[in-house]
Amino acid sequence: MRRWQYQLALGLISPWLLWDAWRRYRHARPGHRRLLEQFGRLRDGLPQSGLWLHAVSLGEVRAAAMLVTELQARWPNLPIVISTTTETGAEAARALGLPHFYAPFDLAFAQRRVLARLRPRLMVVMETELWPNLVREAGRARIPLVIANARLSDRSYRRYVRWGGGLLREVLSGVDLICAQSAADRDRFLALGAAHAEDCGNLKFDLPVSEEVVPVSAERRLTWLAASTHPGEEAQVLAAHQAVQARYPEARLILVPRHPERAGEVRRLVERSGLSMEVWAPDRQPDDRPAVEVVDRAGLLAGLFPEVPVVFMGGSLVAVGGHNPIEPAAVGRAVLHGPAVQNFRPVFAALDGRDACREVADSEALGVAVIECFDQPERWAATGALARGVIAEHRGAADRLVDRLASWLD
Repeated sequence: MRRWQYQLALGLISPWLLWDAWRRYRHARPGHRRLLEQFGRLRDGLPQSGLWLHAVSLGEVRAAAMLVTELQARWPNLPIVISTTTETGAEAARALGLPHFYAPFDLAFAQRRVLARLRPRLMVVMETELWPNLVREAGRARIPLVIANARLSDRSYRRYVRWGGGLLREVLSGVDLICAQSAADRDRFLALGAAHAEDCGNLKFDLPVSEEVVPVSAERRLTWLAASTHPGEEAQVLAAHQAVQARYPEARLILVPRHPERAGEVRRLVERSGLSMEVWAPDRQPDDRPAVEVVDRAGLLAGLFPEVPVVFMGGSLVAVGGHNPIEPAAVGRAVLHGPAVQNFRPVFAALDGRDACREVADSEALGVAVIECFDQPERWAATGALARGVIAEHRGAADRLVDRLASWLD
């Protein structure tokens, strides 16, 4: 792709962007979204001459939280303002206590207006948000830009190699520093044309690790959690649960689709399977729990990991590439996962190297594995303790990243 093609595409979709901004404004809770903010029209009172931190959604904000803690410890008077794209990310950002706004669309005039309004000393973008106009306008304004916790999955790398072209090389060369999650990610960015890329480690390893593994309550002893599942995967999870119930009739499953808007579709799938089903509710009494509880809201998953003895990490029995196992591991819950984990290969490799997780090939193997975990709870709890230890050993990415930002912030 060339720049003129990118600009033409933006122009063609501008009416849709305007409609999307209006739709989001109409559906947001009162006071939580400002009209036209995504076109660079920011409200008054946002801090200037500090650090602009951009995190797309919930996962990126959680990773950014560790960075924010280190930044505030090193530079307590540094103003930090955070932008997000999604509402779930916005809610998490507000919980950090930072001034928040919705990130502008990558229209040159919108990026220019935001940069002129904030006048940041430094901009940090979480993971792999490579927006051509943002990079160009930051360069023109002489505002250094860093990509933090950057990663490139196999699929993304192939797509960039095929379609990136001169525009991608221009964007990467305009980024002052790319702090990658692993050496493999660093090498991929360099191969694509990045001027400066380093292996700084994965910020998500810096999640707080529990002092001790929290024991599972007696009422949840035979409950397992299928986290961040995708289309084509829920049917396999339900087949596995039917096998588990053949051995343990009182077994329960908490099913959490990756995208909450699919909860209705997932509920209908459970109903067709013949299993009893309810929408997950925190105050439901143990005797009232159905065979399957479907979670239909975002932001609840992290709180569910400590409550169950067995976690299956979704996106791995279908061609999605898996999701991050660090959060359950940090609270002492080892994960079961399918073979498709290329999105988080370094993390799974670290856990696999210590026998701190277990791969299953299909729904039948998943059912067998859950039964074995229920049969031998002490052994699986010990595996969870190993997983927690692996996470603790890999902490320190936030410190390394902050050290690299010091040249712009000291």
